[in-house]
Amino acid sequence: MAVCIECGKEFDVAAVRRKLSREYYKGVYDDQYPDANVCYDCALPDISASWGTGEDQIKDMGSGWDPD
Repeated sequence: MAVCIECGKEFDVAAVRRKLSREYYKGVYDDQYPDANVCYDCALPDISASWGTGEDQIKDMGSGWDPD
């Protein structure tokens, strides 16, 4: 088990890779974290912000925001 450098939680790197690959694209975790040292909960806000789906953006724009 790896230990997250951001929160200190133990996590399974393979499980994090699978979960993020299903949500974004295969290899997104390795692209963002080549050292594989960040857990899913800490990686998700950073990766989602890179893809324009970050929690901060959703909060700022509200639930009725339309990109068109």
